[in-house]
Amino acid sequence: MRQEPTVGWSAGAGRPPVIQPCAYRSTSSEGIKCCCCTCCTCVNLNFLRTKPGLLKVGEMVLSAICLTLALDYGLPYSSRMGESFTVFLITTCACLLVVSLLLFCYIISANSFNLIRSSVLETVFNTLACVLYLTSSSYLSWSVYIWLLPSYRITPHFTVYPAMSAAYILGFVLGVVHGLDAWTSYRHLKGRPSM
Repeated sequence: MRQEPTVGWSAGAGRPPVIQPCAYRSTSSEGIKCCCCTCCTCVNLNFLRTKPGLLKVGEMVLSAICLTLALDYGLPYSSRMGESFTVFLITTCACLLVVSLLLFCYIISANSFNLIRSSVLETVFNTLACVLYLTSSSYLSWSVYIWLLPSYRITPHFTVYPAMSAAYILGFVLGVVHGLDAWTSYRHLKGRPSM
């Protein structure tokens, strides 16, 4: 009988560990509790009570508010604000989409949370989102101050300036929240407990 040569790892102690998704099974009870029984065991609503769950919900809600403010108030004046509005809108839409997708995956599967959070994906995404929100909000704040403040001082009931000011302030808050989420996901990646 001919033996195939092993490439890379030798047979024995030097073999890399293979982690199966079943190793990440949650020990908490999953699903929705009704009276004395549990239904919809595929849903993991307990995730929403954890620190990462609260961060994700906060990111999603704040991003949705920013997007609503930008579309309702800023879109008619987007030509005045220029590229800053476009960059802020793209940042908000992209981050809202990814956060919504991650939140959906985490709610329907505890394995998804453990596998994705243990990879570098969430750390990189949250770091990038933090940088994008902080830079796009800075750019938008400059543009709002230069192009919308004069109209606000002259025109009565000009609500675009306060709405867009609220949007870039929430953008700064989102940058900080994504930075905090990047830090906690990095600590999780390195195997350290969250604060």
